[in-house]
Amino acid sequence: MPMTQPMTKNRTIRRVVAIELALLAAAALARPRKPVLAAGILGAGALGAWGAFRPASPVFGPVVSRGPSGRPRAALTFDDGPGPSTPAVLDALADEGVRATFFVLGRQARRHPELVRRMHDEGHQVASHGYDHGILVMRGPGHVRDQLARTKDAVADAAGPDVLTHVFRAPHGFRGPATWAAVRSAGYRMAGWTTGVFDSADPGPHVVAQRSARALAPGCILLLHDADGWDPDRPRTHTAAAIPDICAAAREKGLELVTLDELVA
Repeated sequence: MPMTQPMTKNRTIRRVVAIELALLAAAALARPRKPVLAAGILGAGALGAWGAFRPASPVFGPVVSRGPSGRPRAALTFDDGPGPSTPAVLDALADEGVRATFFVLGRQARRHPELVRRMHDEGHQVASHGYDHGILVMRGPGHVRDQLARTKDAVADAAGPDVLTHVFRAPHGFRGPATWAAVRSAGYRMAGWTTGVFDSADPGPHVVAQRSARALAPGCILLLHDADGWDPDRPRTHTAAAIPDICAAAREKGLELVTLDELVA
C-alpha cells in the first residue's frame, strides 16, 4: 500500500532538518569558546533549511513564484500528472475556455503520452516536474540533470521535441544547493508558486474551490494537482470538480487565467 503524500513529505522534512541541525549543533558545540562562530554556523543552517523547503525562497537561486501584481492575471498550475484525473481536468478547463500550465512527470508522460499531446493541442503549457517525483534536497547536479533530460525525452516522444517549455518545478518545491546550478546549466527557469490549497489531501471540491478563491489575486500562481506523485493511479477528482468554481471566482475578481509563461511575460 503506497504511503500518503503528506506523510512522506513531512517525514522527509523532519529527517533532513534533524540531520542538518544535529551536524550543525555538533559543529557549534565543538567551538564553545567561539560563540559568534557557533551562532553563525547555526544561523547558516537555519537559512539553508529555509532555502530548501520554502518554495519561493531565493537562497538557492531565483524562483518564479508570482507574476506582476499590476495586471489582472493569474495562473493555474497542475503538478504530478498526467494521471487518471487529467482528462477530467482538461475537460473542465476546456469548458471554461482556460489555459493552464502542467508540470508533468516524465514517468507519467511515458504512461500517458496521449494526455501530454492533448495538453499541448489544447493550448496548455507543458513544463517539467522531474522524472519520478524524487526529492532533490540532498541530490547532486548530475542527478538533477538526469531528471530533466529524461523528462524532456519522455515529453518529446509523446508530443514532439518543441512541446516542453524550459521551466522546472522541483517536487514539493524542495531544492538543495546543487539544484539551481543544474537547472541553470540545462537552460531552465525555476518555478515555485504563490499559494497552494492542499488539494493533494482531497478535502473535497468545495474546500478546494473556496481556498482557491481566497488566494486568487493579480499575479497569483496557484498550485493544484491533476495526479498523485506518490501513487500514480490515485485520482484527483476533487480538484477536477472544483475547476468550474475556481474559474468563476477568477471572473468575479476580474482576473484572466493564463499560462505561467504568459503571466510572467
